[in-house]
Amino acid sequence: MNKIEKKVRETELLYGTAEPADIYEKMGIITVEHELPMCVNGFTVTMNGMLFVVLNSELDYYRKRVTMAHELGHIILHKGTNSIELSCNTSFCVSRYEREADCFAVYLLMHTVLSQNESFESLTAEEISMLAHIPMDMVERAFED
Repeated sequence: MNKIEKKVRETELLYGTAEPADIYEKMGIITVEHELPMCVNGFTVTMNGMLFVVLNSELDYYRKRVTMAHELGHIILHKGTNSIELSCNTSFCVSRYEREADCFAVYLLMHTVLSQNESFESLTAEEISMLAHIPMDMVERAFED
């Protein structure tokens, strides 16, 4: 089990669910839908100590759910970081954070469709994409070596 899958498992145990909306509620994360450019699915912002995830209002249910899981990955794996600040002011590779958040989302959403004893290691990327309603490119990116 890699470090990201371990974090997903810890999150599931802590909150008693792998469903992003339920975890948001238990963590006190506020979700706001807003019209955003089509190239932006969502983003996380902190204001007055409160976490907000802004979702593109044009996304369908499954894409919003994937975006929520991705943003949760940033919140849990990259606490206190700001990708815009990092990309503008450092030479840090922000794409690594995006890949890690994708990986977190894939593991989390797979756990919502598989039972405790099932493993998705034997599934193809296409099967994972179809079962969990995750875009194929995101699944492939999550499992790149």
